[in-house]
Amino acid sequence: MTKRTPLLALAVALVAGNAFLSDAASAQEAVGIQGIITEGGTRAPIEGAAVRLANPSGSARETITGPDGAFAFAQVAPGTYTLGVRRLGYEVLSIPLEIGPRAPPRLEVQLTPQAIPLEPLEVGVEGRPPRLVESGFYDRMEEGWGVFVEPRWIEANKRGFVRLADFMSTLQMRAPLPRCPRIPVYLDRRLIGGAGGSGTSRSYSLNPAGTFRSSVAPPPTLLEELSVHDLGAAELYPPGSKVPFFAWNATTMTCGAIILWSNWTAAAREIPQIEVTLCEPAGQPAEVAVNGVVEDELTRVRLPAAHVFVSYANPEDPTGLERVETVVRTDSLGRYRLCEVPADVVLELTAAYGPHRGDPSGVTAEAGVEARLAVTVTRPGTIEGVVVNEVTQRPLEAASVTVTGTDVRATTDRAGRFSLEGLSPGTHRISALCGGFDLRAREVELAEGQRASVVIGLRSKGAAGRTRCSA
Repeated sequence: MTKRTPLLALAVALVAGNAFLSDAASAQEAVGIQGIITEGGTRAPIEGAAVRLANPSGSARETITGPDGAFAFAQVAPGTYTLGVRRLGYEVLSIPLEIGPRAPPRLEVQLTPQAIPLEPLEVGVEGRPPRLVESGFYDRMEEGWGVFVEPRWIEANKRGFVRLADFMSTLQMRAPLPRCPRIPVYLDRRLIGGAGGSGTSRSYSLNPAGTFRSSVAPPPTLLEELSVHDLGAAELYPPGSKVPFFAWNATTMTCGAIILWSNWTAAAREIPQIEVTLCEPAGQPAEVAVNGVVEDELTRVRLPAAHVFVSYANPEDPTGLERVETVVRTDSLGRYRLCEVPADVVLELTAAYGPHRGDPSGVTAEAGVEARLAVTVTRPGTIEGVVVNEVTQRPLEAASVTVTGTDVRATTDRAGRFSLEGLSPGTHRISALCGGFDLRAREVELAEGQRASVVIGLRSKGAAGRTRCSA
């Protein structure tokens, strides 16, 4: 490991106006604080640093720096505070900060790199994902703050669900939540909206990725487009209980909070950046923009933060051997955009979502073209079974079996057997139709990748002994 010269941490002290003002200062006096966390010496921004702003009474707020190292606190009352910064691989920094009635200039706080000793490294605890440990999930669980749902329980119980909104009622039954109209829901420290109170599945989620900046609430359909595959762990807080600093406010103190952690946090070592802003075409001659979405192949659920790998032959290379390659990300709605692409080149597009990778797709770059890319995230299931005469229990040949609401259908063979393949997880209504028999329907619960079996008995309208369906 390269030895670094220790750097002095930058101490920031701002004095503006009358210091030591009460926390009861009016909303008109509150100011915003913005800053950036960088590495001492290189001045490189530090992503993922935990920034904590605490007042003398012990109340504190916390946030995490983005890829540019930036952080911000809104509505900070004038007074004396302590600004703490912590990031794995750097010395912990704690500095006094005095805020006056005017917003201070943008702060720059430098951290000193620090070698990480292997023995006391707590994030290596067996069975505990490092990123989830860093989030404070297990610290709060051991202190008994609320009701904690670990990754193993989530993985075992989310099977059979497709969308996160469908899973909310199962999750909410784990804790006594109030009958507030809405309970605030956070995903990876970001407020994404609210779920119905007291264990209902009615969801008012706003924005899975937190990319909206409009003062108008986003449409309530986005949680419907977020796959339950994205959920890795959860914390549920009843009213009046301790709530993490990033979710602490008057609403959560009254109604409690639901804090979700994506499976990137619960399982992966790196969390993908999902605050994606689509590029804007510059309108250059002979260049076009290509738009598209990335979806789960089976459920058609759009995939936020997916990678889209792009490759095409460089039109300026006379040999035709040189290729241009780039990577873009999808936004919170699973959309991506390629800007300033040479017109008429053939693009090879491949989408990836976590460990899942789709098949390459060829698209010609033309104005207005849209390219849908698919990744198989959800494993399909199969319903197989037999259709029999309800009275004689003998198999029925040539019966038509369909999945209601889909184009999936099959016809029974001489042994009355059928197989319905490529089905998404969830509850499916199976209908069996046979000439001379009454229509019969059955509901089958299908988990992801499951092979479920069912027997459907039909009652004959005429001859009880028939074994073949009439035309």
